[in-house]
Amino acid sequence: MSSITINLPVQGVRITGLTETVPHPLDAYVAGIRTRSNPAFRAVYDAMADELTSFAFGMLSDRKTAEDVVQQAFLELVKSAHKIKGDGRALRSWLYRSVRFGCLDEYRRRSRRPEIPHEVIPDSQMPADPLADQLDPTLENALNELNKRHRTVVLLRHVVGLTPDEIATVIGSSRRATYAVLSRAEDRLRKILDGES
Repeated sequence: MSSITINLPVQGVRITGLTETVPHPLDAYVAGIRTRSNPAFRAVYDAMADELTSFAFGMLSDRKTAEDVVQQAFLELVKSAHKIKGDGRALRSWLYRSVRFGCLDEYRRRSRRPEIPHEVIPDSQMPADPLADQLDPTLENALNELNKRHRTVVLLRHVVGLTPDEIATVIGSSRRATYAVLSRAEDRLRKILDGES
């Protein structure tokens, strides 16, 4: 009798050793994305925008810029729709990767032209920060002390809930390297929180 390995990621069940997997919620829209169907784009945006904005906000600590980065990722999806391969999991990873690159571009832009702080006028029509209810200030400050790569993997794993395999796809790294980076990032975060930084 052969053994079967079962992995239980956050977004479904993947059974290795067999050819079938539980469908991903975005699977239904992948064909529509490839053919540039407006309803498919709307459905994917509705399903993913808040999650992607939370991730971008976690990296950038700026709500409006995070929203802009997510919008840019969806514009990029429209341009690249015919190139999308795979299923709903691949589409989700593609979106996270696009948002990650947008955040890295924003880091580079900020380093070339640092912004002069100015008084922010509250906008009563804008929703609250996406991560405001999820992160306590101590944790947010500790995350800000991590380097970009460590911050990215910690947010993807513990805030967004991606599996290490999905994180590897998003950051363009091997599975083994992703586990190593995640372990170092968690250790560093633990030391910062314990006051050992």
